[in-house]
Amino acid sequence: MSNITGVNPITLRAWERRYNLIRPTRTATGHRLYSAADIQEIQRILALSAQGVGFTQIAQILARESRSTANHQVPADHLPLAAPELNSELLTAPSAQGKGLIESLKQAIIHMDPLALRRIEQQAMMWLPPDQVMRSILIEAYRQLEQRESWPDRDLGLHWFGHHVRQRLEWWLLQQAKKPAVSHPLVLIDTTTDHRPLYSNECQLIMALAGKCTVQLITATLSEPQRARLVNRWQAQHWIRLLEPSEPQPDCPGDLLSGSTRLHWCQIISDEQALSITPNGVCQGGLTRCQRYLLEQIA
Repeated sequence: MSNITGVNPITLRAWERRYNLIRPTRTATGHRLYSAADIQEIQRILALSAQGVGFTQIAQILARESRSTANHQVPADHLPLAAPELNSELLTAPSAQGKGLIESLKQAIIHMDPLALRRIEQQAMMWLPPDQVMRSILIEAYRQLEQRESWPDRDLGLHWFGHHVRQRLEWWLLQQAKKPAVSHPLVLIDTTTDHRPLYSNECQLIMALAGKCTVQLITATLSEPQRARLVNRWQAQHWIRLLEPSEPQPDCPGDLLSGSTRLHWCQIISDEQALSITPNGVCQGGLTRCQRYLLEQIA
């Protein structure tokens, strides 16, 4: 939970016991279990706290919002108490607000400042829905910095932020997840190079696929046989393996897969690149073309 929200366990317990802000369920052994709704509540608390709202007042706001939601009404306190002009600006010109968040985020990435990064994310989550924060803020800032040829510690900064985006993407996929079905198959995705971050165009591809499928990312630290066992254990209908632009197709324990899983190789090169299928079955091309091809294969 701390990795997802950035809030340490001691603080979470204080919010629970002292202010009754969150109410996680408990296992028979007393361990706390946090739901997707709990995570959203924690992000709401962080956003209000960042604007200077006290925790007692936050508890009152959350209680009113809960009652309003139960009555299918728009919560009167859903917007922050501070800086109302920011909300007005966002409603009338979200692109302008988004550009400001992106520029601030890029500076936080360049300086590899985790506190600034967290603060900007909290602000973005306050004003924008999670999918827009992912697509229009985090991934877009990532894309722009990938295209920037030089800045101090560029490779380190992109690697650092790339893993951060993957973490946020995994959380977003969890919120979108549905029970796999014929019309909504389970698709597992991984990179073939251990410990490398996802690139911005790969993140865009994953979000697009998540609109039609139940998508999960395979942990990068697993060995190849372990990944194949996981695919079989989860009975995934599709396994997509993402290659770097110049990466050769590695050996894959395809013979360990059950007969119900289809294996796909994808190599996103550039937007100008036409789609091609190599003799080994790797789809190569621009993001849009690869996305269209994979959706056709999965449908």
